[in-house]
Amino acid sequence: MVGDVVVGNVPYNPAAKSGKSWKNVAQFSGITRKVPSSYPTIQNAVDAASPGDLILISEGVYLEEVTVTTPSITIRGVDRNKVVIDGQFQRGNGIMVVAADGVVIENMTARNATLNGFYWTGVKGFRGSYLTAHNNGDYGIYAFDSRNGVIEHSYASGSPDSGIYIGQCYPCKAILYDVVSEHNGLGYSGTNSGGELYLISSIWKNNIVGVAPNTLDRELLPPERETTIIGNLIYNNNNPKAPIAALEYPSFGNGILIAGGISNTIRKNVVINHENNGIVILPNLDENFWISHNNVVRDNIVYNSGRADIALVGPMSTGNCFSGNEYRTELPAFLEKWNGCDSFLRLPMGGDLSMMLGALGLMVQASDGNFPSGNYKEQPIPGPQMNMPNGSAAPVRPALTAFEDFNLDLDKISLPEETEKILKSIPRKPSSSTGAITLVKPRSLFPFFYHWLGFLLPFAIYICWTSVSLFDLKDRIDLDRNKKLSWVAAITLIPILSSGIYLLGGGSKYPNWFKRTLVLGGLIVFFLLLVYTGISLMNGIGTKTIG
Repeated sequence: MVGDVVVGNVPYNPAAKSGKSWKNVAQFSGITRKVPSSYPTIQNAVDAASPGDLILISEGVYLEEVTVTTPSITIRGVDRNKVVIDGQFQRGNGIMVVAADGVVIENMTARNATLNGFYWTGVKGFRGSYLTAHNNGDYGIYAFDSRNGVIEHSYASGSPDSGIYIGQCYPCKAILYDVVSEHNGLGYSGTNSGGELYLISSIWKNNIVGVAPNTLDRELLPPERETTIIGNLIYNNNNPKAPIAALEYPSFGNGILIAGGISNTIRKNVVINHENNGIVILPNLDENFWISHNNVVRDNIVYNSGRADIALVGPMSTGNCFSGNEYRTELPAFLEKWNGCDSFLRLPMGGDLSMMLGALGLMVQASDGNFPSGNYKEQPIPGPQMNMPNGSAAPVRPALTAFEDFNLDLDKISLPEETEKILKSIPRKPSSSTGAITLVKPRSLFPFFYHWLGFLLPFAIYICWTSVSLFDLKDRIDLDRNKKLSWVAAITLIPILSSGIYLLGGGSKYPNWFKRTLVLGGLIVFFLLLVYTGISLMNGIGTKTIG
């Protein structure tokens, strides 16, 4: 394999390396280069093309990996289902566009690549229309460090990371419209992306997690922010047979998961049948601890969630709000009432810790490679998908201003046509959630262990230390009334800390061995849990939770 390595944030023009100096163009050149009648391979036609040209590909299975460095070209298949780039599980990408602005890829299929189906990187202006990407080893349709783009009328399945990915861009100025993503680790992943980024009128189903914008230090431009998720159908994202890596396993069973994101808008979505949470906002841990702030969750229909239909997770956050949602269960209690979007005061500032600790248990479990995963090579093969209207005769226009050309109107966004059918076919079940006591799924020893020791044990310690301290105070005759009242007030108002101080240094009449065992035993358990967690993550999957 031969390639270039670019170090640092410097401009890169692969065309200049071969003596070419391309300029972007906004119009069709009038030249059509046909494959295979004029050029035996797609790569031959791409290499011969100039900006503004159309590469028109006839029916066939093309055993190649295409790299595009010429801007403003359109690569089009005559039939979406019969023009297939097949990587044979040997080649990295179906089509990879590198630093070439305005490239359009449409009306074809990419399958069986070891990395990605369709991939744009380092571009300004891109469009993917009527694409099918399935059984690829990393992402299906992938835009990285790229801005001003549209992915529409497309299908992605069978990828261990995400079916569709928009990452490391701000402002992205990108639109995902009328796409279907299923049988992936994540339906959608967006790491450190946002700013005029819209996921609209699309279907995310049968993945490990449906939609997962997230923040990580390992990529540039953190945090993830200002993504709008509106008018989507998101259901049944609990697929244990989907291909996943260890990093995706802790996000199992959630519809929309915001991990360390800021100022996202989640509106008018239908989110159904998730074993953990329908819509959940939580922090994410990488080199830094990224807390989710100022996210808006309004007017969604959410039901049949195992833990909570809407949930706020983590030790603290500010500005997240929930209003007008149709739901049955929430964590913590009174979440929407105390955190309304039209309310000046939003309480509580913290969220549910049990979900975070359960997910941590899944992360530690996955660090040893102990998690279920399907093989991306063996995921279901999709049936025929809708062809691009007018096919070969459709107008040709480079994608330099794809975002502006879309003419987005948020007031006209509607749910996918399949929504009514799904709403009728999936009845609302009586909730069986027991709130924060409910174990995170998939249920196994590790999430139970972390739920018990990390979440329930502190409550047990509080009850035990407090009751033992108060019983001891009641029977002490060496303290006057005022001193007893002072200790009672401290133990009541400053829980755990004051009772621990009292038992170890307040003159309690219990035997020293009893007091030390009672107080230090719980602290030692927490310390050992932290040490074990740190060692497991450093030796295993590291700090990345999702991506």
